[in-house]
Amino acid sequence: MRSAERLVGQQYAMLLRRDVARLPDLYAPDAFYAMPGVTVRPIELPALLRTWTGAFPDLRVDPVGAVQTTTGAAVEQRLTGTHAGVLHSPFGTVAPTGRTVSWAVVDVVRVRRGCIAAWRSYFDWGQLLAELGLHLEGLSREPQLDPLALPA
Repeated sequence: MRSAERLVGQQYAMLLRRDVARLPDLYAPDAFYAMPGVTVRPIELPALLRTWTGAFPDLRVDPVGAVQTTTGAAVEQRLTGTHAGVLHSPFGTVAPTGRTVSWAVVDVVRVRRGCIAAWRSYFDWGQLLAELGLHLEGLSREPQLDPLALPA
């Protein structure tokens, strides 16, 4: 049976290799992945993560710390990347700025019967957008009609 530590490590490795097509295999059928502004089913996860690797093609994950339990894990890391592609956010799309940014993320992962049952990724959109030179006051929270934007 796969442990939380092993499943989390596999997901991060697949993301960094840009090999996200098989990510749903790590998840239980009724599982979900959530981040501020969006929640997806496992089958939708590759598309979501491709939007992030498209926006930050050189994205890297630097671990800060982790806590493991018998039913899951909490992992703190710092993500760093150059904003070279369109970023889809709950506030609208953000054109490439060319800036290299770094932001803190905490992932809380629950495991059930050797599969990911829930993955919640926590980070501050305000901090990330400020690093990109944007401010929340100028962005709309209206629903996006962009065909590449994922539903919230």
